[in-house]
Amino acid sequence: TLWRGVLHLDTPMLFALGFITMFTLGGISGVMLAMLPITIHVSDSYFIVAHIHYVLYGGSLFTIFAGVYYWFPKMTGRMFDDRLGRLHFWLTFVSFNLTFGPMHVIGIQGMPRRVADYPEQFASWNLFISLASFVLGLSTLIFVYNMVSSWRTGARAEANPWRSLTLEWQVSSPPPIFNFDHVPTVVGGPYEYGVPGAQHGVFRPAGVEAKTGKPAAVAAGGHESGVTGADDG
Repeated sequence: TLWRGVLHLDTPMLFALGFITMFTLGGISGVMLAMLPITIHVSDSYFIVAHIHYVLYGGSLFTIFAGVYYWFPKMTGRMFDDRLGRLHFWLTFVSFNLTFGPMHVIGIQGMPRRVADYPEQFASWNLFISLASFVLGLSTLIFVYNMVSSWRTGARAEANPWRSLTLEWQVSSPPPIFNFDHVPTVVGGPYEYGVPGAQHGVFRPAGVEAKTGKPAAVAAGGHESGVTGADDG
């Protein structure tokens, strides 16, 4: 869904792209570990620590952050501070790579993952990694502050701040107790972003047009006044 698409690099998308990048790099190092000579050489080294964190941290925390930022307006009815969101992403992305990227290098050079006394030749690297990890941990405080302050005093969120076509974004933020006056019918496919005039759901029961003179299909914008074009997504 990203290939040849028109991407809007909002905070949730940045974290989603960060996940794809980090998880891919972790997967590549995992392929290397499938080769017996490399596995024997780097077993119980920092290389294993780096591989695990690129897969688990990059494959979980980045997606969790992306999901929280994406659903925050719908859950709370408030918009988060996008500047703080972007700052959080870049600090996390850069400090994550500065923390675990060098571990590949010194792991191959023989730095063990479990030590009581760090080898002197790796002291500078370990100091650098420690400082980067502190920045990585502190960057999470930006996320916590952004969520708490935005939930309390953030700007009111629109029903569909991400210009999405799917049904959940066609109701107010936060959603009412009953989402729709009538059970919607999905008429659109999953790949219609960018298709002029595409609509995703029918929100009125059959026969309404004959009674009211209004069209039965309320398009992806979630209102009767017009169509949210698919290229808006």
